Amino acid sequence: MKIKTFDIATFKLSKAWLPLLMLILLGGLFQGKQQSAPAEAGTAPVLLGVYSPNYLGTQSAIDTQLRQLDTWSGKRLSIAGTFIDLEDSNPAYNIPVPLDLLRQNGYTAFINFASTRTAAQIARGDIDPAIKRMATAYASWVSKGGGRMAFIAPLPEMNGSWETYKEDPANFKLAYQRIQTIFTQAGVPRSAVRWVFAPNGWSATSTHNFENYYPGNTKVDAIAFSSYNWGYCSAAGQWKHWDSPQVVFGPYIQRMRTMASTKPIFIAQTGTTSYTASGSQQTAKDQWFRDSYNYLASAPGVRGIIYFNLNKECDWAFYNSSVKSAGYKNAIANPKFGYVSPTNLSQMTLSP
Repeated sequence: MKIKTFDIATFKLSKAWLPLLMLILLGGLFQGKQQSAPAEAGTAPVLLGVYSPNYLGTQSAIDTQLRQLDTWSGKRLSIAGTFIDLEDSNPAYNIPVPLDLLRQNGYTAFINFASTRTAAQIARGDIDPAIKRMATAYASWVSKGGGRMAFIAPLPEMNGSWETYKEDPANFKLAYQRIQTIFTQAGVPRSAVRWVFAPNGWSATSTHNFENYYPGNTKVDAIAFSSYNWGYCSAAGQWKHWDSPQVVFGPYIQRMRTMASTKPIFIAQTGTTSYTASGSQQTAKDQWFRDSYNYLASAPGVRGIIYFNLNKECDWAFYNSSVKSAGYKNAIANPKFGYVSPTNLSQMTLSP
C-alpha cells in the first residue's frame, strides 16, 4: 500500500507558526491512534479478516463475532468477509444495513458475490435485473459519502467443480465484466469498489488453473485465492494429509505474482482443521496458525488474510463459545499485522 507523505523540510516556518504546527501534528497523531494501529514503522500492514457464522446485519452479531474477537486477540480485524447471492431477495436492505454497521464499527466488507446460475447464464444477461438491483443498492450506500468502499469478488472459486458457475473460463470473464458494467451503469464510482479476482488455488486439471480465468489487469484491483489445510478431517475424503503453509499457500502465491505482478494478494479464504493422523489435536492447530500467519506475514505481495471462522466441512473455527485458539492469538502478535480503518483503507492505493 502506498501512502502519501508530507515533507515538512520543504517549508520555511517562522516561530509564530510553531505552536499551530504542534497542535496539528499532535491532533494527527491522536487521530491516527484512534483509526489505525500501524504495523512496523515505515511499512504497510498485512490486514486481518474473518468470515463469521451469522449474518452481520445486527450490532449483536458484530459485537460477539468481531469486536469480542478483537478484544480477546489484542489486535483489530480490518476486514469482515461475507457472501451474498447475486439474486438476493432484498438487496436494498442486505447491502446497506450490514455494510454500514460494519463501517460504523471499523470494518471494511469483503463481499463474495455467489450465484446458483451458470457462468454462461450470467454472461448472456439472464439475471441482469437482479444484478441491477444489487448494483443500485450498492450505489445508494456509496452515495452517503465518507469514502464508502468495499472489496467485491464476483463468482469466487469459479475454477472449482463445486460451483454452479464452474469451469467455464470464457464465460466467467464475460460474466465478471458484465457485473462490473452494470455497477458502473448504476452510478457506482470506480473508486467505491476494489474488484477482486478470487479463484480456488487448487484445480482438478491444468485446464482449470486460475490463470485461465483472469479477467485482466484493467478489470481487477486485487487478486486472491482460497486454500485450506484439510488435514485428516473426514470431509477430506481420500486426500487426507496435514499440509504446511509452504504447501497450502506457497505455489499459489508464486503463480499469482507471475500472473499479475502489480496486484496485491489476499488470502480470500483459508482455514485449518485440528484433525491429524492421531485424531483431533488442538496443539497442532495452534501451531499451524503460528507457522502459517508468520509465513504469510513475510510472503511477497500478500496484503491480507481472511480466515473462515466457522465450522462447515471441518472444524475450521478458532474463536467461538467453545474454542479460542492460542495459536491464532500468538501468530497475529507479529508486528507486520496491523489495523487500517475503512476511511484510510478507501484512500489507499493497494500495491504488492
